Amino acid sequence: MAQNPDGILIVDDEASVRHLLHELLVKKSYRCEEAANSEEAIEKIKCKPISLVILDINMPGKSGIELLAEIKANHPDTAVIMATATTNLSTAISCMKQGAYDYITKPFNLDEV
Repeated sequence: MAQNPDGILIVDDEASVRHLLHELLVKKSYRCEEAANSEEAIEKIKCKPISLVILDINMPGKSGIELLAEIKANHPDTAVIMATATTNLSTAISCMKQGAYDYITKPFNLDEV
């Protein structure tokens, strides 16, 4: 099975969430990277082509919303899907206005991911 060349970056401060998504996507033949925080994510995006970022909103340090703005400013062709444990509609709308491609809630329905 050939690996999909498009890279996916999973950014979440919870290791279990990163690993779960990583396993799911690798089984679907995607090349995946993981980052535990915004700073690590920025470095990975600089070093490798990333087509999609699955980005947790609530992280220590720079939030996912702040990182979303930075990704869209420096890598406008990179799609970003926001992930959060809250179902706050105003947060979802704000993220979409800032350029997020979509919004998913935790716990994930793996079929939807």
